[in-house]
Amino acid sequence: MTTTPQDQGRAPRHAPDLRAATLDAAAALFAAEGPTGLVVRRIAAAAGCSTMAVYHYFEGKPGLLEALYDEGHKRLSDAQRRWQFTDDPEADVRNTCLAYREVALAHPGYFQVMFGRRDPGFPRPSGEARARGRENYARFIEVVRRWGEQSPLVTDAESAAHALWACGHGLVMLELTDNAPRSDLTARYATAIDATMRGLQK
Repeated sequence: MTTTPQDQGRAPRHAPDLRAATLDAAAALFAAEGPTGLVVRRIAAAAGCSTMAVYHYFEGKPGLLEALYDEGHKRLSDAQRRWQFTDDPEADVRNTCLAYREVALAHPGYFQVMFGRRDPGFPRPSGEARARGRENYARFIEVVRRWGEQSPLVTDAESAAHALWACGHGLVMLELTDNAPRSDLTARYATAIDATMRGLQK
């Protein structure tokens, strides 16, 4: 096998690293350009691999989008789990909501595949992929339920969780689409979550 000047001195990447690099490259293009940015040739160039590698790992664009959706939910789940089921249920709720924004800002392309931009050619994720998102949301409901047992709420845990998730999601979407105020966004987000939590308490 011949090497190009660009390949010389480059440490070979293992398959999991190359797969992850391909997903991150696709997510970056999606964040910048939406679904039209997902051109296999451009993804491969950004990831430093061949187009055949993209097809090998994902079998084309539908498989790539499914992997982006699944990986995004995994990253969200991993980030939120770190703050859940401690001995302070109220802090668990707040920190889970704050982690939502942190993941969205750190991984906007994944987030937009999960929750944002769609077009007619965007395939619906499989039931298996959607199950991860449902599992994470169900765990958040349980976090809210534990908080309600400590500090009674004005509504049931499912409704309270929906209000908090919708508040966080709406604020994040405004920020990602550059429709939010340009200053103090971290403080504004935390204030909104705190205000919603206070409003849910009896």
